Order: sequence, then C-alpha cells, then structure tokens
Amino acid sequence: MRPSTLGFATSAAARPVPTARPRAWTQFLRDVPTMAAAVALLAIVVMAVAAPVVAPYAYDRQNLEGALQGPGRAHWLGTDNYGRDVFSRVAHGARISLAVGAVAVTAEATIGALWGVVAGLYGGRLDAWMMRVVDLLIAFPALLLAILITGIFGRSLVNVILALVLTAWPGIARLVRSQVVVLREREFVEAARAAGATSGRVVRRHLLPNVVHLVIARATLDASVIILLEATLSFVGLGVQPPQPSWGLMINEAFGYLRSAPFLLAAPAVFLSLTVISLNVLGESLTVALDPRRRRSRLPGAPS
Repeated sequence: MRPSTLGFATSAAARPVPTARPRAWTQFLRDVPTMAAAVALLAIVVMAVAAPVVAPYAYDRQNLEGALQGPGRAHWLGTDNYGRDVFSRVAHGARISLAVGAVAVTAEATIGALWGVVAGLYGGRLDAWMMRVVDLLIAFPALLLAILITGIFGRSLVNVILALVLTAWPGIARLVRSQVVVLREREFVEAARAAGATSGRVVRRHLLPNVVHLVIARATLDASVIILLEATLSFVGLGVQPPQPSWGLMINEAFGYLRSAPFLLAAPAVFLSLTVISLNVLGESLTVALDPRRRRSRLPGAPS
C-alpha cells in the first residue's frame, strides 16, 4: 500500500535537521600555517619540559679544552666559549622563556580581565579613575618601564616577571572594558538584572563568557611580546643572570664570536624567532576561531 502524502510530511518533519560544523574551527584545523605553528610550539614546549632528559649535558658544565667547537655528534649545536653544550643551554633557556611567558600571561590576563570588567560594569567615576591608571601605564613605554622596575628592585627572575606583568595587563583591561560597556546594555544583561541577579552572577554568567575569547586571543599574542621582552632584558643584563641560561643572554654572549663561531648566535636566535612567530600565528588564528559570531552554526543552504 502506497504511503500517503501526509505520511511523507510527518517523516520529513521528524527527521533532525543537520547543522553545519563551525566554520571558524574547521578553517583553524585545516589552515597549514596555523598547524605548522602549533606543531613547532608544541615541540619547543616538550623540549623545555623535558630539558633535564633530552639535554645531553648539564647547562653549566664547562670544558675549556672543547670550547667553540662546531656542531657535531658529541655536541649537536656546538659549544660556547666555556665549552658548554649549546643545545643543553638552549633547551634549559626555553624553560626560562616559556615559564616567564606563561606566568606573566596568566597574571596579566587575570588582572586585566577583572580590572576591565569592574570598570565597564560600574562605570561613572570608578570607571574614569580606573581607566586613567590604564592610560598612564599604556602611555609609558613598556621596555623603559621594565628596565626601570628591574633597575630599582634588582636583577631577579621575580622582578622580571613583575615588570612584564605591569607592562602587559593594561592592554587587556582596556579591551575587556570596551566590550563590557557594550554588553551591559544588551537585553540579556538587563533581563538578568530585572530578575534580581547580583553583579557577581551577571559577571560570571553573562559578561565573562562573552569576553573570554578576547582575553585568550589577546593573551596568546601578548605571550610572544613578553617572551621577546624577557630576552631583551636578559640581553642588556637586567634579566636572567649567568650561569643560568636564557635565549637573550646567549645572544648577548655570542656577539663577541660572531665571525669565528656564528652558530652560537644562530641557535638561540632561531628558537626565539620560531617561538615568537608561532605564538603570533596562533594568536591571529584564535582571534577568529574563538569569536562567537564566527562560530555560529548555519543551516545547509543558508547565506553566509
């Protein structure tokens, strides 16, 4: 017996309508430069974490008889002027750079996000006062402020991190504040307030979920700047102190042997450049992939 037209309509209506995959994340995963940057950064992170295992020598082990040897089987990236293995120092230097970057980025993202949310949510005089502090720190050159802080409080890794955090969080605070000012006037925020939601609940349930993608994307981009600033401070002698390795310090030490042993400069410079470029590429891609407006699923055939 042939099914009726009504039966066909009922079957079609009962079928779930397929939805399109989020296009932004699909493009993120299929983008060759982004995946190459992710693989390169992952390799550097693994090298840093496993430095005590993968490094064939201690980073401060000296052998003056084997100083300034070129790359070979015993020393993959050669030795420096004290006979120390360059690869071992590069691997341990990656731990310093990535640790400083991770701690500083986490601190600046937390401080900047909270500062921006409070300023944007309450507005008025509090907003004006808080943003004047942000404007003051942004107007001051980041490198000069970092040099000033490390020069006053001393040359230590803690002071370097403190200096980097102070130079980085105002940018996130301004970004988050501008977004919160727009969101606080939206209907869902007004509805939550009318329903009796406290300011803390509005922040947790409605504001932070809508700004977290901006914070993550901006923090990824800031990580490259922070790592570069740490290398700069170590290069000028205000960051990591010898014999502890740092990419910036290794570049400084290699300048005296630029003609006789160029591999001393090439090794830390390549790893530093690769890390900074990878973070920049990932940051730009995350800015698109984490944007909720670009992650909305669309029905097949719907206009883009």
